Amino acid sequence: MTRRKNITSGGLAILVAAALALAFPGCSNPDSAGYESTVKFLLRTDPIIAKLPTTPPTDRHENGKLDESILALKTRGALLLEPAKLDKSERAKYEKVLEDIFGTPANPKLPDVEPNTLVAGSKIYKDKCSNCHGMNGDGRGPTGSWVYPVPRDFRQAKFKFVSSPSNGVPTLHDLTTSIKLGVGGNAMPPFAIADAKSLEAVTQYTRFLTLRGKVESELLSAVLSEDGITTDPAMFAESSREAWVKRLNEAETRVLTPTVPPLETKDAGDPTYDERVRRGFQSFTVAGCASCHRDYGRDQHWLYDDWGVALAPTNLVLGKYKAGGEPLDLFRRIRCGIPPAGMPAVSATTLTDDQVWDLVLFLKALPVPRQLPSDLRAKIYP
Repeated sequence: MTRRKNITSGGLAILVAAALALAFPGCSNPDSAGYESTVKFLLRTDPIIAKLPTTPPTDRHENGKLDESILALKTRGALLLEPAKLDKSERAKYEKVLEDIFGTPANPKLPDVEPNTLVAGSKIYKDKCSNCHGMNGDGRGPTGSWVYPVPRDFRQAKFKFVSSPSNGVPTLHDLTTSIKLGVGGNAMPPFAIADAKSLEAVTQYTRFLTLRGKVESELLSAVLSEDGITTDPAMFAESSREAWVKRLNEAETRVLTPTVPPLETKDAGDPTYDERVRRGFQSFTVAGCASCHRDYGRDQHWLYDDWGVALAPTNLVLGKYKAGGEPLDLFRRIRCGIPPAGMPAVSATTLTDDQVWDLVLFLKALPVPRQLPSDLRAKIYP
């Protein structure tokens, strides 16, 4: 693998979190002027991935070369739409359409959100988030291209760690959790000491950027399609906004909140423990987990996520999870999947809830050989 100098994973997160903790009495900065009123959202110029590559990656992209690596996906069978090819007058027209609906960075607007909340969230976002996630939520802030995993690009309206089986569509709570707790093993630091009002504001602004970015992507995809856009751009964009507000609201109604059963360790005296772990191992096979988590994740290989970024499936033997390793976290990862990363949701027709909890118990035992029944331990740790 090529040697790289960019800071990756948890190392940068620790440095960033430490720095923010010193200057973070609350999430908001009362002295922040936020964005200038003359600043506008510019139409995206980076490619839109209409179809992912047919050939898997052999490595991740070079530091600072994210957009170049995405353009190069065409050589691997990807279909890209390129907004940068639009002329100046077309760009101005679509920027005006989006501004009429969503406003500007300093004065964002959504019909279902209090304007003052979005303005407050905009100020916090500029101070604390834009350096990585970019002004328009594209994950291409000044430092964004130099860390790996790359900061989340909100514009697909998909997130990896969600609590409802909605193909990666997040709830407000999902966004708040990622902001408050950060993402383990990633450059996203926790903002755990932020006050509730500030968290709500920056969460709503993140949702705003997600909606705006998704509508922009759908509008440009229609414009750049083979047939071109066949309806009024303003009507198209407003219809797209309404549809995605509906999808986000539907995700709120589908949150998985199962009762978490006792999941004790091998030493807790549960006579059924070994059998439950064995059943969990069987569920691991039935659900097809081993097809990506080869040798339980120790056999590293690369896949493309929906953003065209190369990633390696989690090494489950390490027992480290980006979105938390509590039983409910793991249950949701299994039931909801991580669709943007190619991990499918496991439906109730494949595994019952009881089987999923057995699988969770197996995953909790997997990193600690002594917690496994002797027959599984010999198979997994020969």
